[in-house]
Amino acid sequence: MSDLAASLRGLLGEAHVATDEAARALAAADLFEWPGAAPALLVIRPGSTAECAAALRLVAQHGAPVVPRGAGLSYTAGVVPTLPAVVVDTTRLDAIRIDAANLTAIVGAGTTWQALAEALAPHGLRSAQASPISGAASTVGGVAAQNLPGSMDGIIGLSVVLADGSVARTGALAMRGEPRFWRNMGPDLTGLFLGDCGAFGVKTEIALRLAPEREAAFASFAFEDGGAMMGALVAIAQKGLVARALAMDPVRGKSATKVEAGEALRTAAAVAARAGSVMQAMRDVAGLARAKLADPAWTLHLTAEGVSSPAAEAGITAARAIAQAAGGRETEAAIPRALRARPYSIRGFVGPEGERWVPVHGMLPLGTARACLHALETRLATLPLAEHGISVSHIISSLGAYVTIEPMFYWRDALDPLHMKHLTEKNRARFGAFPANAAARDVIRDARKALGAVMDAHGAVHAQIGRYYALADRMLPEGAALLRQVKAMLDPEGRMNPGALQGGDRP
Repeated sequence: MSDLAASLRGLLGEAHVATDEAARALAAADLFEWPGAAPALLVIRPGSTAECAAALRLVAQHGAPVVPRGAGLSYTAGVVPTLPAVVVDTTRLDAIRIDAANLTAIVGAGTTWQALAEALAPHGLRSAQASPISGAASTVGGVAAQNLPGSMDGIIGLSVVLADGSVARTGALAMRGEPRFWRNMGPDLTGLFLGDCGAFGVKTEIALRLAPEREAAFASFAFEDGGAMMGALVAIAQKGLVARALAMDPVRGKSATKVEAGEALRTAAAVAARAGSVMQAMRDVAGLARAKLADPAWTLHLTAEGVSSPAAEAGITAARAIAQAAGGRETEAAIPRALRARPYSIRGFVGPEGERWVPVHGMLPLGTARACLHALETRLATLPLAEHGISVSHIISSLGAYVTIEPMFYWRDALDPLHMKHLTEKNRARFGAFPANAAARDVIRDARKALGAVMDAHGAVHAQIGRYYALADRMLPEGAALLRQVKAMLDPEGRMNPGALQGGDRP
């Protein structure tokens, strides 16, 4: 493949083609360890759709597989090839073009959500598309490929480079002229490429719907048990009272308050900037400290939005009545205020003491969420976790008419280069020398399968399919056949992220 590397260097420049061992290993990793993973053949970093298309035409001539990659922060082997492949690192695709008058933006697939938020802030705008808490590093293109729990309606068009180097454009980016503001004129071809985990092509440009910033109100509640908390969350979601609900079990709630001094100061500054109140920021940081000392409890954190403060408060008032009727005790709303002010963080990629971390998740219908949580707790009690030093905590959330349950496993283990890349220098020194713990990883593999089966039995669906979740097994035969036909049409040689969307057999 030396000829291919040389040709790609001639096209992209020496600095944007990597063949060294460290770069190849990092480009084929995610947040968990996967037996059978192969290092990248080489890594390319195109700077435009045209460069990406030209590069993939060269790759096609050599018949090499292709794996698209954003930040690589998946935990489902979505960017972990099982054979050497050319990895397309999209992080140079970071242009942002804002059309504030028409509430749209066109951004490069490698744009981080934090960079986009900072660019939109002076306009009083935000993306209408939900984004992950890892948005300090994770990319817009990554969300388009992986899906997020909830709607993907905030994405209104795509530019996608197919395996042969041709370019497909959809929705707003397929229409002639300006402004580019509408996703659907005819069939929704944009939806075809969302959630494909890169199996259909390399996303290079994303057109987004924008929305004005809204006034917000907050409330937090503590519950004696998870069932009562889930009952309140479901009732609040069924009435559409809040924009965001986030729940934590006692373990997660305690760790959420363990912030370093620098992190606490940055959070306080963000709260003060958004609220215009240094005193409110000080109260919220103090509230986090008090939460650390409080009795362990399940906690529910609510954010309501409205065109005015009274409108937002009206949502919280109605939600408060439901939470208190379910046994919730109102506490200081420090956590939802902090998340609103500073929504992106990468501190959570390891535990409070540097533990390695990996979740499994399911998006549940409202009607089965409470029973599913109970079943998960029952199944967890049967697993041999404590003897291997493994702890479990839950993040539960809702942005609409569903509930996402995400059990997370924490254990002491050697950190990979991907973890180290995103830690501060101080934390690299603190956490970088832990010994490997293969036995715990094996237990966690079995535990993830067990909990995934529980969630599926309660009607769960999944984002971030990668090579892990068994998509075809959850589809009727006719749907699975259509999926295969689309893949064959777009990628007849099967070179684009081979194995993605075909999970279920990965450990």
